[in-house]
Amino acid sequence: MFSKSFIFAMVVALGAYSYLKYYGPTEEDRIKDNIISAWHTIIREPSSKFRRVAVGVNADVDLIVPGIELLNALNVVPGDKSDHESLDSLSKLQETFALFFSRGSAAERYFADADLYRTIVQAAESLASVQSFIGGNAALMANKVSSLFPDTEIQFVGPVGPGLQKLLPKSIKVPAESLVAQDEVHLIMEYKVGDRWGNDVTPVASRFITSHDESNAQANMLETFFASLNGFNADLVLLSGLHMMEGLEADMFDQRLQVLVSGLESVPSHVPVHLELASMAKEDYLHGILDKVLPHVSSLGLNEQEIAFSSSVADGPHTELFKGQSGQPEIHKISDMILWILRTYGYSNKRTQSRLTRVHFHSLTYHIIGVIPSAWQNTESAVAAGTRLAGRQACDVDHLSSKIADLKIPLKFKLFSEDQERLFDGTKPVLSWDREGFHFAFSPVLVCKNPEKTVGLGDSISSTGLLYSQYHHSYRVPKSS
Repeated sequence: MFSKSFIFAMVVALGAYSYLKYYGPTEEDRIKDNIISAWHTIIREPSSKFRRVAVGVNADVDLIVPGIELLNALNVVPGDKSDHESLDSLSKLQETFALFFSRGSAAERYFADADLYRTIVQAAESLASVQSFIGGNAALMANKVSSLFPDTEIQFVGPVGPGLQKLLPKSIKVPAESLVAQDEVHLIMEYKVGDRWGNDVTPVASRFITSHDESNAQANMLETFFASLNGFNADLVLLSGLHMMEGLEADMFDQRLQVLVSGLESVPSHVPVHLELASMAKEDYLHGILDKVLPHVSSLGLNEQEIAFSSSVADGPHTELFKGQSGQPEIHKISDMILWILRTYGYSNKRTQSRLTRVHFHSLTYHIIGVIPSAWQNTESAVAAGTRLAGRQACDVDHLSSKIADLKIPLKFKLFSEDQERLFDGTKPVLSWDREGFHFAFSPVLVCKNPEKTVGLGDSISSTGLLYSQYHHSYRVPKSS
């Protein structure tokens, strides 16, 4: 005969077991909790930090709206999907938006018709859900460095109008030559995972960006930016905005690119220069950037669309990803493409004077950083800091938890094509390996379930990864034999 106390204890134990089985942490939650805990241990600031950072050259005020809501307000209905290098009609806007929406890929296109673009902006401004934020890759990088590294002195050069000047932190130094009378305005059409447009349901949360401006589109601030370096004494240079020049005629694009290259050649060799790419559509323009600009920068940041397009236009590996990719690309294929970039555009027998020593790939679900280890260290901390920030910023929280974010990578994968498939261990979320003299580090993103804001993630991630990286200022490009 069982005692009443024993029966009571059994009932409590069975109740606790049932609760934990149905309501307790799942195996996936435990993996995510392990990742968060391990990041805390892994991430360490470099022993030698960047103290003076110069940032340029694109800036604007971002109008952020739900993309489908704006299309509905413009009486645009779902239709065909097609990519257009630039936009000049509502039908091209619809087709290009629909294409990248169906893929869940971020994209950016220039809007050539100024009058129609103003009409679209007015429709966006009339929506109750519209929000205004700091915009432009360079301005976003400056803002993120300012917020995360308050002891770092920042100088920003870009077209800063009255609205943007109010939004920028006072701690960011803006030379008088950078101030303009009127803000450039960019339109950010966001969408959430599971949103439907016609017959398409987007697989991830992302955004489509369009704009029509003059200063950014002609990179008018390039000369001002490089002139401003003379008195600032930067130990790190962050550059972005080249994609905005896609609206230029080919000869003018080449001229502005030459101004950039001349400016980069004037930056002292001990000062690293990071270039952040953004979505482009013109093959010859991107090819020009790869060939003429990459050998003059130390570090490159890019996402899945940009790396796939780069590989496609320059005969790199896995070219099928550019037009055939749906969702997130396989980890080993991205690793192969990073190696290709470092071999092709970094120091090699063909490019004996290239400065390129670092590539930071970032996507919704994972990041990989590849470096020449004699130039960059603390790479594991840098990739972990970037992936951790991605989840925090998307969820708009200071601390992540397993309840608000998901792990989207497969639990079995290869790190590069010749690798053997391995099982992911949440207690070791940063994986590193060496190939052909280059060092690589990988870490997954905990993807926010209900993202508050997707725009600017890549810029924030890249700038954070850079500030957690340690650069050897004594590094010199090897002399050709």
